[in-house]
Amino acid sequence: MKNTEEKGVRPLFLAKHKRGQTPFFAAGLAAIGLILLAVAPAPAADANAPAVITTATSPTTTTSAPAEAVSEEVMNILRELEAAGDKYRTIRADLDYEVVNLTLGDSEKRTGWVAYSKGDDDKTPTRFRVTFEKCRLGAGAEFQDQVDYAFDGQWLTVAKHKIKNITLYQLAAEGQKVEPLRIGKGPFPLPFGQKAADMVKYFIPTTRAPVESDPNGTIYLRLLTRPQYDEELPTTRMEMWIDAKTYLPVRLKNRDKNKAVTTVTFKDITTNKAVDEGVFRIPHPFGYEVIRRPFDRQGAVAP
Repeated sequence: MKNTEEKGVRPLFLAKHKRGQTPFFAAGLAAIGLILLAVAPAPAADANAPAVITTATSPTTTTSAPAEAVSEEVMNILRELEAAGDKYRTIRADLDYEVVNLTLGDSEKRTGWVAYSKGDDDKTPTRFRVTFEKCRLGAGAEFQDQVDYAFDGQWLTVAKHKIKNITLYQLAAEGQKVEPLRIGKGPFPLPFGQKAADMVKYFIPTTRAPVESDPNGTIYLRLLTRPQYDEELPTTRMEMWIDAKTYLPVRLKNRDKNKAVTTVTFKDITTNKAVDEGVFRIPHPFGYEVIRRPFDRQGAVAP
């Protein structure tokens, strides 16, 4: 097993993608955030968040105007999403993931599963695991291509089994507790399980009445990134379909600055059941190249 250690600049999943590239690595991490942030404990909010009033004029058209508060209907949805962060200690779900590049017309589909365990105190961090098992590129045949992501509270491990490569990214110093799921702070900046005020700070939220194409029993939420945070967040527009009973997402559709549209659908969701500790540790098989990318002196890791 070959081990190498590299130091340098920002991690790949925090950097911008080159135009025309399929952003699998970051989009895979986006898929992680879709359900993790739905149940993540909400951190302290920014009291200076801007406020807008929003109304839905049709199933596909929304309007917004400056006001003292977001509409009560939308605020209720955001509060329920926030409350879900305290309700679920563990989550396990199957997922379907698809990213389409609108400029090039190419696409990538993957299937897999996600597991999440919320930390209880400073000694027990929040941990997660996402495994993609099968892949289909464009109209081609489906093939096995396992890629694993696991976060243990300090290191994010990415295992690409087809090329026998494992890379570990240090996201926290020894003994440090980080907020990897918080909007604008962590490497997985997707808006679930967050404080309602944070959601309003970074996005213009709207809703609409259900339409026939919506998944059954869901609530629709649309989020437009505020112009002042355009450089900070990778997404420009996000649509969420939220289970009306659990307030967990069952589908999310995200559009980024490179005109890539990512859709993630969650199935067979189970909550508050014991998760084996071994799920969050990825073994290092013999013959794999293992690369460690720790913090440098500036607190960044290599790409």
